[in-house]
Amino acid sequence: MRRILAGIAVAAIGALALAQTERVDVRPPDFGAPPAETIGASGDPSAWYCPWVISGALRDSAFNLASMTDVNATITLPNANPTEEPGVSEVRLRGPGARSIDAGEIFRRGTSPGVVEFDDGPAVATTAMWSEEILTGDRCVASVPKEWNLVGGITAEGFTLELQLFNPFAESAKVTVEAITEFGRSPLAGFESVDVPGRSWLTTDLSRVIPFLDMATFTVTSESGIVIPSLVLNNEDDEASWPGTGQSTVWDFPVTSVPGLEPTLVISNTGSVGATVAIDLFTPDGPIPDVDGRIVAPLEPLRIHLSDLAEPPFAVRVRSNAPIGALIQAAPEGTFPRTDGLPQAEEVDVDEATDDTATDETPTDEEATDETTTDDSEGEEVEQPVVYTGVAAMPGNTDPLERWLVPGLGVVPGAQTSIWILNPSGDEATVTVSPLGVSSVRSEKIVIPAGQYVEIPVPSLSESGNSGMLIDSSLPVSVAVSIAGPQGVAFIGGVGVG
Repeated sequence: MRRILAGIAVAAIGALALAQTERVDVRPPDFGAPPAETIGASGDPSAWYCPWVISGALRDSAFNLASMTDVNATITLPNANPTEEPGVSEVRLRGPGARSIDAGEIFRRGTSPGVVEFDDGPAVATTAMWSEEILTGDRCVASVPKEWNLVGGITAEGFTLELQLFNPFAESAKVTVEAITEFGRSPLAGFESVDVPGRSWLTTDLSRVIPFLDMATFTVTSESGIVIPSLVLNNEDDEASWPGTGQSTVWDFPVTSVPGLEPTLVISNTGSVGATVAIDLFTPDGPIPDVDGRIVAPLEPLRIHLSDLAEPPFAVRVRSNAPIGALIQAAPEGTFPRTDGLPQAEEVDVDEATDDTATDETPTDEEATDETTTDDSEGEEVEQPVVYTGVAAMPGNTDPLERWLVPGLGVVPGAQTSIWILNPSGDEATVTVSPLGVSSVRSEKIVIPAGQYVEIPVPSLSESGNSGMLIDSSLPVSVAVSIAGPQGVAFIGGVGVG
């Protein structure tokens, strides 16, 4: 029934239209020139575009900045009200340094995508956003492919999926958005040669446009001008957001899960021929090369439940003989439907349990939990492992590099932040992790064996006195950040600078 409804929804795409509000240009700030066309993130561009930021009565958010040199940074939030000025904040960074700026101090008015401009570099920007019930964050965008790919969309029951199109420039943009689903490629309702006015944004609830889909990829093609797209996925537990990307033959994911979350890998091939894809896992005990191989057919997005391949945690590299899009999504087991043809885990009928399951002498889950918190011999409580509930998503890194800037560390109250560093090479890497700016934390050197990763927990901002790290390695490595707390979970890619 759901497939029938989904087919009806997709067939009706062309008949639906989305309302738009044009915004008047009033004394616009200078957002600089459009960025060059590249695939991976780089610290060299002078402007970074952050499409999904909200700061209001229930949500707090931060723009996280880091720089190798002394820089002046300007954060500009275009105004949704055409009669009012944009919000602007000037920030001075002494390099190497890092700062996190409360978006609410610039504007606290709800949705506030922004632009971060640096007068020198290398310098980078990310965002983080949180409330009592959600936690998300993204690496801001500094490079623009000809065609954006947004992998990992899902509009199945229990999910809400939004598309954000942010035009940070004065000129209007004209774009076409297409959806690639199990039913093929279709224009997205209301987004065939749609105009996105300058210095404005459009937010669309895709769950209403194409409901009941387990898997969808979206392409955003600019006919004129530039937009920066992102997807925002919500369920009852958390929110995950991720920006559009280009395509690549290699994707690295230094972080794929935290305790309590099952990692899944989403792959999309928008080309005309099948892509031969290989998956390598990197565990604390060493690499597992070619743990899985697939032929990913054109226009058939695929989700792979990585826990079927090995026990998390692990890092992942995806290799392909043709350019593809790839995304990690993590959530509690059973959150994401299977699209890889493998059966769901069987449920145990408690009433028919055998002697190997529950008996009168076997403690219930609650009793077992109580017993595991106490040491019978000493009568002391045993600390239980922390398990997180939330949804996280992150595009991979396309290029391992020897130097990375990592801003936005320890800024979310009550959450645990970690840096994840993957050494995908066949040789041992010596990595120096240095705090940026005034800090109570000292630099340290870490040796990462070939084909392994390390997780480095980071103190909160109040304890460490800094909100960023500089990663220097003797060999190219790949870096990402996880933020996990009672609010939810977020994965954010690092930014390589050399």
